[in-house]
Amino acid sequence: MRHAGRRSMSLRNGLIVFLVVGVLASLGMYWNQRSIEYVMRDGYATTGKITSAAIISSRFPFVFDGVWPRYVDESLAVGLQWTGKDGVQREHKGIAVSAAYAARIMVGNQVRLLTIPIEVIDDDSSLPVIVEDLGDHLNHVRSMFKFMLGGTGICAVLLALVIGWQTWSAHGRGPGRTSAAPGSRRPVPFSLAVLAIAMVVFGGYMMVNSYAEQRTLNEILEHGDEATADLTRAYGEVNKAGEAPSYLVTLAWTDGNGQRRTYGPTHISPAFWGQITRNGVQTVRQARIRYLPGRPDARPLIVDDAAEHQYQDGIGVKAGAVFLAFGLLLAGVIALRYRARPSA
Repeated sequence: MRHAGRRSMSLRNGLIVFLVVGVLASLGMYWNQRSIEYVMRDGYATTGKITSAAIISSRFPFVFDGVWPRYVDESLAVGLQWTGKDGVQREHKGIAVSAAYAARIMVGNQVRLLTIPIEVIDDDSSLPVIVEDLGDHLNHVRSMFKFMLGGTGICAVLLALVIGWQTWSAHGRGPGRTSAAPGSRRPVPFSLAVLAIAMVVFGGYMMVNSYAEQRTLNEILEHGDEATADLTRAYGEVNKAGEAPSYLVTLAWTDGNGQRRTYGPTHISPAFWGQITRNGVQTVRQARIRYLPGRPDARPLIVDDAAEHQYQDGIGVKAGAVFLAFGLLLAGVIALRYRARPSA
């Protein structure tokens, strides 16, 4: 029981750390999104020159722009220099760019020192916004915010369940008792309890999230607008040696209000990849899509790849339901086997 108690304390402390980090990261991503929107709303257009670039490691995703470190949520950050309306020349480093935009400005491992359109505010705290990367980067920030918020919520639920389980177990033992007396209920095994909790929380989150994606897809099919989108980038990713690659595209189109919108990267099926490429080289540059006019965060539907979209959402709901069912089944077995029967 002592070992189980130490493990439970270690898990609780670990969850507290993850919860704190998740809250801070979520607030950072939210503040980043608001900062971009603030510059686009109150700033003005000018041009800036790319002066440097830095590959950002996931182990230390920070850059130093002057004295203070700044968190970078992409794998590449650039330095920008420009002259404001007030005649002051300014320069900032650590400006994150999306993977799609990085492919446009990089030649091998070298960055092209281009002059590009940006939006700025004449102060020393607001970072410039790269106009050509606005859609891709903002979508990434919103996606990361949702991911961080979801992970933080899972940590919070797990922490509450672990604290509840510890309180329940301690109450069952009573003060000053270190082991179960003959005829008392068996203590719940720590590892099985944690596994059941994790499966229930993960399965529930996965099922609810995939179900929401299904509802969005149905809304797109019923009420979405149709447009012809540019396939601005198409590529394959291999996550592990020997595995089949997953294929992604980045979309850009003009909506009914004349505004330019982007989305991606988003997954496509191997069949659709075969339609738009030849020998691994992209040959088709446009595709029909359906999208929701008032929902820039909603994933558009590629009409010729609709079956893959529906399949992905369906798999998510089914897999989440399986995890949830196994978690609930394991919780039931634990309750019946270890808390209802007396020890030998």
